[in-house]
Amino acid sequence: MVKKWLTPIFLLALIFLFPHQSVAMEFSITNTKIDAYLQESGIVEVEEIHTYTFEGEFNGITRELIPKQGAVITQMTASENGDPLLVEKEDHLYKIHRQGKDETITVKLQYSIKNGVDVYQDVAQFYWPFFDNRNESTYENLSIRIHPPEATDDVIAFGYDEAFDTETFHEDGSVLFHLKEVPSNTNGDIRVAYPTSLFLSTAQTSVGSMRKEILKAEQENVEQVAAKAETRDTLATIAKIGLPLFTIGLLLLLMSHWLVRRAKHAAFLREGIKYQSLPPEILSLPATIYFMNHTSLPPQAMAAALLDLVRQGYVNETSTNHFQRNDKKSNVQHENILIEWLFEKIGTNGEFSFDDLTAYTKNKKNHSQYQVFQTQWRKAVKQEVECQSLYEKKTKYRLMIGFSSLLLVPFLFLFPIYDLYVPFFATLLLFSTVIIYAIAYTPRTWEGSQIVFDWKHFKAHFKETPQTVWEKWSEDDRMRAYIYGLGMSDKDIGKKNVELTEAFGPAQNDRGTDYYHPASIYSIIYLGPLVSTNFRSASQSTESTSSGGSSSGGGTGGGGGGSGAF
Repeated sequence: MVKKWLTPIFLLALIFLFPHQSVAMEFSITNTKIDAYLQESGIVEVEEIHTYTFEGEFNGITRELIPKQGAVITQMTASENGDPLLVEKEDHLYKIHRQGKDETITVKLQYSIKNGVDVYQDVAQFYWPFFDNRNESTYENLSIRIHPPEATDDVIAFGYDEAFDTETFHEDGSVLFHLKEVPSNTNGDIRVAYPTSLFLSTAQTSVGSMRKEILKAEQENVEQVAAKAETRDTLATIAKIGLPLFTIGLLLLLMSHWLVRRAKHAAFLREGIKYQSLPPEILSLPATIYFMNHTSLPPQAMAAALLDLVRQGYVNETSTNHFQRNDKKSNVQHENILIEWLFEKIGTNGEFSFDDLTAYTKNKKNHSQYQVFQTQWRKAVKQEVECQSLYEKKTKYRLMIGFSSLLLVPFLFLFPIYDLYVPFFATLLLFSTVIIYAIAYTPRTWEGSQIVFDWKHFKAHFKETPQTVWEKWSEDDRMRAYIYGLGMSDKDIGKKNVELTEAFGPAQNDRGTDYYHPASIYSIIYLGPLVSTNFRSASQSTESTSSGGSSSGGGTGGGGGGSGAF
């Protein structure tokens, strides 16, 4: 049996997987052009030109510049059309103030990178992350150009991740990395090397040769990208074949269980209905409500349980809003728990009223104890259902289904790593479905299915029950029908009970003492809304609620950054 609570669980999963954040101001970075001029001294002069398109009011843009280890960012300035803009620095974040609303602006940033060039005996390299996976904005069109101190044709250049295979060499020795669109939260380090002779005014910063290491790194980068592409193709093939096969297998299982349920239903229809009024009392009413309500007991179920004690004669209603237990003992554990709690813990000396319940729940010190009592009572109701063997024992089958989900686990990590997002979400949906199915699959036995069939049949036909038929029911069956509807929060059953009772004899609806002892459908219907309201309020007032970062990442040498707005 797949329970109704699967839908809210799935919706809750979607909320966590796809969080929605609403902001008053929206922006896009439509174009970014970065020029890095390498100086003989080893300092790098950088000029960035960012074009933003804003929707709504804004106060400016941001640029996070995190230098890699050993380097320093200095002399940051900003301007628009030659006019200087105020720059505010907070750690590695620069806020460029420029207020406006619904417009497109272009801002030029200029800054220096001290120790930006690493000089070795044979080459000098500029290995730099202008952005990294901490960047929260997408660059719609990004280009980075590296300029040597003077023209040369001896250049090694390549990029990593988003910058891979984007380099273009120019005659003057400059290298253009045209990355085009760069998604947020991605890396894209660039690496360029020139002859050491172009940096004669720089004191050698590192001992040893580096050219071979750089060329080796370039080849490894190419091989890694090729290997990743090959692995991605393999995973894509697995997704195209494996996921449909897994889905078909799961659907066949679900179909087989549906056919079994359908066969049982058809058998019950052939046998016909064997009762004249209500289904036989195989379970107590609270247990029946628990079983029919998908193993859930709402606060109204406790109200129904109290009325059921009145129906059975374990409790007497001595006056409006006041009850008294009698010496009659119950053989049902959850009934004894309820009687003891209401008439000895909340009430006193075997008497209980809604005023006692209100006073008890107003004291916050009692809230945890009330929740403990509810848990004990619900556990006892659950135990009654479990003792009836109404569910098939499918432990091995459920474990097998649960373990089959392990086949999907590796792909939950591999698919997003290799940018296969559609297969990833399909796998996530399959994985969630299998896990929920393994947990929730508790098929009913023949007896359990018979109980469900009978009570569903009762609900479907009770609203059409004529007055003449209802009058032939026993008083006990009339009370059971109303209490069941109350515990299930079924308004149609409750409404029909009231209509039948009023039509049966308005004079008998009088709240005279004749209807306190013994219990009658009239006293039960009168008490229903009052009992339900008080127990629902008690449950809500005692419910306890509880509520409960730094990020890491970066490009080469821990450096990086990104862009944004405020």
